[in-house]
Amino acid sequence: LAAIRKRSKTSGVIITQYLVNMPEGKSTPDFQCKPVAVTIEKGKLAVFKAVVTGDPKPDVSWRRAKGTLSDKEKFQTKYDESTEEHILEIHKVSVAETDTYKCFAANEYGKAVCTTTLTVTEGKTCPLNTFKDDSVLSFFYKVAADGESDEMFWDAMLKADRNDYERICSEFGVKDLHLILKKLDEKKKERSQNKRKIKAEEREDALFECVLTHPLPNITWTGKGNILEDGEKYNLTMSDHKLIHRLLIKDCQMLDKGIYSAVVGNISCNAWLIVEEMLKQITDNIILLQFLKPSLDPPRFDLEDLSAFTEPKTVKVGHNAIFKLHFLGHKPIKIQWFREGEELQDDNNTRIEKSASHSRLLLSRCQRKDMGEIKIKLKNEHGFTEALSQLIVLDKPTPPLGPAEVTESSATCIEFRWRPPKDDGGSPVINYIMERQQVGRNTWKKIGEIPGVSSYRDTGVERGRKYCYRIRAVTAEGTSEVMETEEMQAAFPGPPAPPKVVSAFDDCINLSWAPPSNTGGSRILGYILEKRKKGSNLWSVVNANDELIKEKKYAVKDVVAGMEYEFRVTAINLSGAGEFSSPSDFVFARDPKKPPGKVTGLKVTETSYNHLVLTWTKPEDKPGIQDEARGYFVEIRRADCIEWSRCNSTPIIMTSFSVKGLKSMDMYWVRVIAINDGGESEPEELPNYVLAMPSPVKLFADDPKPPGPVELEENVSGTVTVIWEPSPDEKRDDRLHYTVSKLDCTKRSWVTVADRLFNNKFTVCNIMHGREYHFRVYAKNDMGISAPSESPTWGVEKKKEKFLVSVPTMKDCDLRCAPSFIVPLKLHTAPKGYECYMSCAVKGNPKPRITWYRNHISLNTNTNYYISNTCGVCTMLILRVGPKDMGEYSVIAENSLGRDECSTILNVRGEKKIYWLYLQ
Repeated sequence: LAAIRKRSKTSGVIITQYLVNMPEGKSTPDFQCKPVAVTIEKGKLAVFKAVVTGDPKPDVSWRRAKGTLSDKEKFQTKYDESTEEHILEIHKVSVAETDTYKCFAANEYGKAVCTTTLTVTEGKTCPLNTFKDDSVLSFFYKVAADGESDEMFWDAMLKADRNDYERICSEFGVKDLHLILKKLDEKKKERSQNKRKIKAEEREDALFECVLTHPLPNITWTGKGNILEDGEKYNLTMSDHKLIHRLLIKDCQMLDKGIYSAVVGNISCNAWLIVEEMLKQITDNIILLQFLKPSLDPPRFDLEDLSAFTEPKTVKVGHNAIFKLHFLGHKPIKIQWFREGEELQDDNNTRIEKSASHSRLLLSRCQRKDMGEIKIKLKNEHGFTEALSQLIVLDKPTPPLGPAEVTESSATCIEFRWRPPKDDGGSPVINYIMERQQVGRNTWKKIGEIPGVSSYRDTGVERGRKYCYRIRAVTAEGTSEVMETEEMQAAFPGPPAPPKVVSAFDDCINLSWAPPSNTGGSRILGYILEKRKKGSNLWSVVNANDELIKEKKYAVKDVVAGMEYEFRVTAINLSGAGEFSSPSDFVFARDPKKPPGKVTGLKVTETSYNHLVLTWTKPEDKPGIQDEARGYFVEIRRADCIEWSRCNSTPIIMTSFSVKGLKSMDMYWVRVIAINDGGESEPEELPNYVLAMPSPVKLFADDPKPPGPVELEENVSGTVTVIWEPSPDEKRDDRLHYTVSKLDCTKRSWVTVADRLFNNKFTVCNIMHGREYHFRVYAKNDMGISAPSESPTWGVEKKKEKFLVSVPTMKDCDLRCAPSFIVPLKLHTAPKGYECYMSCAVKGNPKPRITWYRNHISLNTNTNYYISNTCGVCTMLILRVGPKDMGEYSVIAENSLGRDECSTILNVRGEKKIYWLYLQ
């Protein structure tokens, strides 16, 4: 993301762009027409209007500087679709609404903002201060502060003829006309003295308003010799009719005093602004400025040429555009032409003619890319003058933009929309020309012209058929090239939510699911459920007899106890089957497990300052009461804490565990929980707390005596169970334990396979067939380790005898046969609008190829019929039977050895029947 400031073609607009590289065809918001400042009487309706551009279409909002727009009755926002204007209406304005207002336009690629002002007066505004000479400019002022109605009265009297004195006095409620006439001469003298020196206090806003006799798109404002640009300090605006141009100087400071000028062509008018130290806080005052006599030193344009030049020049694409202006001024005069701010030079398509009194610009073979602002600039030693015009090039539109988006579809309707042309050629789109083609055919059908709205609803489609559309845009300048859509079809439903397991048993798994969020434009007729075993790639249908499931739940009974399954579901509407859902979680087909019982024999066998070792015995398995434990959790808590914490995040399968990370000399409570698929057991807790410190050493005269004789057993292939008699010291020492070691004949060293055993047997895994093994068992206590007890040798390989199998010779059997129908089709009469289900059974080897026909026309590729062939059972489903479905239906079975055929008749109840005639 970025925050890039861009320049707008409209003055006073600030644009922020979020992306460095914009996608093709996308643009940031901009103001084509920004709201103008409004001065209005109290109690009336104030209206701001703005026209914005941008792709995607921007969102427009309004704000004010000193308040909110939360009062919906007073502040109302609207959008006029015919003029594309965003409107803010302020009803029954009061002085409290005098403020600066901002308009924001934003989309995902940037934002644009511009400001305007609202000034609310208590009474009527002053008339125009029109010069008495024939100048093309006239200026007027307004005073908006409270209590200034007397100043407006004297302004009106000073500007009026004697014949208007009585009318003005009547409007302002003044009855003593004779007294007013006596003071009028004093006011005239006072105004004459103050004409060139207008005083303004600091922090006030000063507004210059210039009224033109002819509309112009812009004029040049200067202050103390510098050209003024629209921004935070200066606000340059104009009225909708382009006759009134305004310069607002915000927050006047002592540095702002000086001469300000308005320049239009060869005419300029000046006024002094005198800023005094602030005596009181007055906001939104408009300073009276009296303009001085024009200066004629810079170059100036011929007024008639200037008026014609400022009108936009419109030409058709490929034609020439000519701009010409006469001028006067002190020589030498430098002449420059610009298009969109870039200076033009002579080339193949541009020719500039210059003379002492006029200049001519010829743009040949104009294209749409040549459009924009055309500017001529004249400059001599006394100053410069500029004039602006616009070049508009008309062309036929570019093609409409795709891809087309389907907004609604059903068995008989497809509604879709597209985007208008990227470039309308300078003229609005009047109509779109539509054509349609059914996929698989070579001809295009003319639909005709539709109004210039970029969407279409086609109600003449057939269920299951696919269509393409051609769209052309039509404007006053011509018809665009074609835009062709992708294939469209009556929409199928989206995928349902993955099935959820409600419950599972040895012979049944109950499932439920949520319907698809997208129904495809028509109602859901039912669902098809499929299952798959874990490790398999084959999905099989669960529905009984291939019937649709009407509800959003199902009990799957075709399961094998102990097997693990996953499930998926698809929805069916009038157009057919939609996408399958994502698979469910795997689930075992087995009855719910009972939680295991408590562990037994829990004890501490070793402790230190930072760890302890626990051992326990596996809980007993009692069918129907408590099932076998599959793992264990060990939990501890400090004596000063009430919360238990688990030492292992996943269950362990061993019956011993070392708890590490204890704090030295702290007291801990310890417990063990058994777990299986049915849940957790009750915890088994030590009766006393454990102190984190080394265990006390028990003193004996010597090391422990060795264990008794060792025996070996094989209960499971690949394992050996080592069993020994206990050491004589086991009864006297509860901390005595055993260690088992193994010697593989292929290796030279003994390996410890088990340690800290508190029972008298252990099963050793990974025993290789054909190798010899030896085992030793040691007894250990706190004093040391005993001598080993040796086991007999394990794994002496016996000599193998050859095992011969006599397989009888069998003759080859030829199972091939031509197709034949073992169950034929039967006659069907179905009510109109209901389903019709046909079925027959065929045998044959090799497997026959099955083809369905209606009135001798193949149906295998017709999506209006659901056809299947499972293990020789051939079925066809018609979802909604109508008169067009009546007729003869036949099934042909073919393989390399022959063919067979069976037929039937379908009648629709209430329609004229078809009779089947058998010919012998």
